[in-house]
Amino acid sequence: MIFLVIAAVIIAAATAYTIWAMGQERRIETTAHLDARANEVWAVLADFPAYGEWNPFITEISGLLAEEERLEVAFKQVSEQHPDGRTTRFRPRILRVSPARQIRWLGKLGPGGLFDGEHYFVLEPQSDGTTVLIHGERFTGVLVPLMSSVLDDTERNFTAMNQALAARLKTVEA
Repeated sequence: MIFLVIAAVIIAAATAYTIWAMGQERRIETTAHLDARANEVWAVLADFPAYGEWNPFITEISGLLAEEERLEVAFKQVSEQHPDGRTTRFRPRILRVSPARQIRWLGKLGPGGLFDGEHYFVLEPQSDGTTVLIHGERFTGVLVPLMSSVLDDTERNFTAMNQALAARLKTVEA
């Protein structure tokens, strides 16, 4: 009998946590002011084979840049625990492609609902010929509340990528 009571309490606690956690989300959003036109920024972001040359975060990416297609992506998560980076591979599904405007994809850990990330690059052309890049991700799922330090590292890695993109744009212009 005590076993059934303990099992019921564990199930109730797990259910309550799941319901609470599914309502939690974490959004990371970084902004970079790039000294290039939106079509120039797009050309670098869409040049998947060159990512390994300049991108410290997304080190490999391949696949067709089209809605509903799946990409093969490798990213290097640099953190205090892994100062040289730890590479993770996944296959996100592209949600939105608007040339010179945005790329948006959805990656999932497992079947979905555990730890899902909607990653996006939004380009906002400015009247002075520059571009504002909004680079972010919206994380949802039951593991989000447990991933705080990983997500803090992710934000730093987004910033490093944005800085590397700015530097890459200068070499492309030259």
